[in-house]
Amino acid sequence: MMNSSSKTNNNLKKKTIVSSFSEVSKQPLFWLALILTLVAISILVNLGFWQLSRADEKQHIENQLQLNQQHSRLSIDQVKFDIANEILGLRVSAVLTPITGRYVLLDNQTYQGNVGYLALQLMQTPQGKNVLLERGFVKGTVSRDQLPLVDWLKETYQGDGRLYARSSNPLSHGLMLEETTPSRIQNLNLAELGEYWNEDIEPFVFQPLQANWRYLQPWQPTPLSSNKHMGYAVQWFAMALALAIVALVWLVKAIKTKESL
Repeated sequence: MMNSSSKTNNNLKKKTIVSSFSEVSKQPLFWLALILTLVAISILVNLGFWQLSRADEKQHIENQLQLNQQHSRLSIDQVKFDIANEILGLRVSAVLTPITGRYVLLDNQTYQGNVGYLALQLMQTPQGKNVLLERGFVKGTVSRDQLPLVDWLKETYQGDGRLYARSSNPLSHGLMLEETTPSRIQNLNLAELGEYWNEDIEPFVFQPLQANWRYLQPWQPTPLSSNKHMGYAVQWFAMALALAIVALVWLVKAIKTKESL
């Protein structure tokens, strides 16, 4: 008798829950909330997987950077560019002669809390290759109409340095050159700069490594590390889980409310 009574109560409870859920699901607000919740969870999960893919990319770059830094030093004329990541941080020796009048200021740069420009000038190797040399970070003036004065190299540079190639921004990668003196650019698009100057420019930048260099030299090969991207991925997944739990709790409460009526 006890087992029969227990089964009857369980069946009644199940029917009550099903009936309550049926009533809740008839409300338009329920379906709107469900769709919005599922869309939000889907977006959060996709963002988490995107951050994981970025973490894998950054890990590859970091591994390649470590290998490049251990690589035996080459002459800059021996470098054959292939992929930006494969050249990042590569140590080279160079003899570079300045090309007069070939100067640019890369706009919207920040370094050590200051806003300014990255000064770059065109140099030439003994074999006739044109290479953009990073002079360094130059603090901006109060007015954008007035460009800072830069002490450009006027003599041959002979020494060591490292190479890098700027990754293109999918949202904005055009040179956007302003014909100021020196020219001001918004993006370091070497192909477009070469067309403007009518010069073939090697698709990398040379950053000198020399004591007592005239200007500060920013070096941030990866804006965010692989660990940072992993952390962001965990946050997105945690937010998706939290939202799913909140939605489930709300649904249980809604059903219980219908049961008590």
